[in-house]
Amino acid sequence: MEDPVSAIAILMGGSNWGTMEASSAYERENPSVLIHPIRLISISYWEEKQAFVQQVEQERCWMMIAVQDGRFRYEIDGRSGEASAGDMILCPPYMDFHREVFAPLTFFYIKFYYAGEDPLGVEPLIDQLRRLFSYKFTPSERDRLFNNFRHLLWASRMSRNEQMRWATHFVYDLWLLFCMEAEALAQYGNVVNDPLMKEAKEMIERHAFRDVQMKDIVEFIGIHPVQFTRRFQAVYAMPPSKYLYSIRMEKAKSLLVQTNYSIDRIARQCGYENGLYFSRMFTKYYKINPSKYRKIHTFPSP
Repeated sequence: MEDPVSAIAILMGGSNWGTMEASSAYERENPSVLIHPIRLISISYWEEKQAFVQQVEQERCWMMIAVQDGRFRYEIDGRSGEASAGDMILCPPYMDFHREVFAPLTFFYIKFYYAGEDPLGVEPLIDQLRRLFSYKFTPSERDRLFNNFRHLLWASRMSRNEQMRWATHFVYDLWLLFCMEAEALAQYGNVVNDPLMKEAKEMIERHAFRDVQMKDIVEFIGIHPVQFTRRFQAVYAMPPSKYLYSIRMEKAKSLLVQTNYSIDRIARQCGYENGLYFSRMFTKYYKINPSKYRKIHTFPSP
């Protein structure tokens, strides 16, 4: 297997940050800080991975793939689909996790145990995960999701104990994004089943970093632009143009922090023709220009 190309791999000397045993030992020594029902086993970060070495995997723990970029197909317990940037795939223990990369994949691969507070155990949660989400969760709080990604990379620069402490915290926050939405859906029953909007969302994600226009998507799905915007917002809590915008801006932040690419190069990789227009859009979205954002948020050299 090729080594992960990432800050984590370089600093930690391998693909995994730590183990369940290390996490438990830290908690015994520090009983008053950040204790969660998550027991982190391992976490690794991969950049532009061309293929999974194991096409099928089964573990006695939970497995999570949180996608930062790229696209892959999955199947779990008879449910299948595609996942791309901003999606999380959650595979429960003792289930076969089938996966195949379609476009070079950048992602966090996380294994953990979860001890929930529900007296019925995790079975109701697994049932919701299968029935409502088909094992793929796309958080509506996209900024929170990608901030957790950046915080996980930041945590990799810390000492061993601090890594386990903060990595567990941020992985738990990823888990909470799913749990809170699953609970809301179960309580209020406001599941919106709109396959056409799901298809539109996937089309936006596939073409987000090209010269994609909303009118092209509207023509493809064959409905009126006003109806399209209303239906998309009803399902995803934002208009399609803002969703496209958010995808591009999140990639831009990652490239600014994790690479030394020029502003023009980042602009092109995020779907903009030139750095000037990209800078204007970035500043409008984040109220700070790209160069200043890079200066403030770039990880210091180890």
